[in-house]
Amino acid sequence: MSFSEFIQIVSSWILFAFCLILLAGSLFLSFRLRFVQMRLFPALFRMLFVSLFKQKREHNSHTIVPHRALFTAMSTTLGIGTLAGPVIAIHLGGPGALLGFLFTAFFGSAATFAEVSLSLSFRQKGESGVIEGGPMQYLKVLLSPRWARWYAVTCLMLMTAWSGAQANQLSSLLNSPLLGAYRIAPLISGSLLSCFVLWILVGGIQRVGSFSSRIVPIMFVLYVGGALWILFSNKERLGECLALVFRSAIQPQAMGSGVLVGGMMSTLRWGIFKGTQATEAGIGTQTIPHSMAETQDPRSQGTLAMLSTYTAGFVAFLSGFVTLVTNTYQNPKLPLGISMVMASFQEYFSFFGVILLVVCTLLFGFGTVLGNSYNGSHCFFYLTRRNKSFVYLAITAVMIFVGSLSEVKFFWTAIDTVLAAMALPHLYALVLCAYRERSLFLSEDDMLRKTAKIIYK
Repeated sequence: MSFSEFIQIVSSWILFAFCLILLAGSLFLSFRLRFVQMRLFPALFRMLFVSLFKQKREHNSHTIVPHRALFTAMSTTLGIGTLAGPVIAIHLGGPGALLGFLFTAFFGSAATFAEVSLSLSFRQKGESGVIEGGPMQYLKVLLSPRWARWYAVTCLMLMTAWSGAQANQLSSLLNSPLLGAYRIAPLISGSLLSCFVLWILVGGIQRVGSFSSRIVPIMFVLYVGGALWILFSNKERLGECLALVFRSAIQPQAMGSGVLVGGMMSTLRWGIFKGTQATEAGIGTQTIPHSMAETQDPRSQGTLAMLSTYTAGFVAFLSGFVTLVTNTYQNPKLPLGISMVMASFQEYFSFFGVILLVVCTLLFGFGTVLGNSYNGSHCFFYLTRRNKSFVYLAITAVMIFVGSLSEVKFFWTAIDTVLAAMALPHLYALVLCAYRERSLFLSEDDMLRKTAKIIYK
């Protein structure tokens, strides 16, 4: 066993243990907050409607309307991993692993509500009027300033590394043989991606929010529409595949290679592991764009934020279920991951299906690179007091460009381990606050259910 393989195995188990802890914390928050994800579910959509169609024109260059904050957060959770992660989970843990995505989305949404509500309750306005939000603001109060700085450092490392990893997948996709004469060399795609991301980041949260609010609905409708068409075209197999998912979660099933996978432990290991990566619930990254929302009610934004977690879980489940219905998940000739989803789309939409999935994947991937880069900038500014922004822009451009040219598997695997070190103090702060100050989250529930209105400054 090589050193790289050893690190990969150790990292995988560390992250799995962390995911179980995160799920336990989400379970506690669900009970402590009286299953807020169910009680406020109807209000969620009313709030989205109010924000979309009854918004005021933005007058503050440092804030964005609530739905743009939501779409900016969704751009990071709806990435290429949301499409490919379920297929990998099925391959390693059996079809039952798909239940892990629904499980983490449901319970994780309570953590999302708690963290976003806290981020708006503790956000501050800087000297120049810039909003300072995110987990750092409540970590320094609930725990200590050192833990806030620790979160900022580790989150900065993760965001830049993940941006590079997504850039690599984007450049590989654009250089795929499936595109034939339309292939784009990684050198060109990496350069263009770096420049475009920098241009949007320089425009601040207004430009980031404006762009995200345009691409997120488009990529969601395109991908979900295509996936649902495939499922309805195979409606006679839906019951059979659902039964397979539940059966596999209980007892191991033989895959196409003859290897037995599945069972309760395997379902937990891979379903929850990949589900947590897909939703990002409870790790704090979603709070950064949400803390820029132009609203005076933290709980309203926390309620709206749950839509991001639900959406990520739904898209991930849908992506994996499509490969089950079309049987592409058992094709040994296909590379593991997004290629299996692409084969499903190609089977029903011919070459148009390939183009459709390429476009969706490009939007998913670019949105994630942009969202991660923005979150990283917020952590960098917290550490440097908003000085030397050009340094962060240079680091981001280099990471995206280098990631486009080389995969560096060892680096991405090692850096993922930092996720646990970053998020555990954050989860502890959420649980601590919910235990000691539950009224902070529940005192205005009746108002939320009755009015479901965004209150603007």
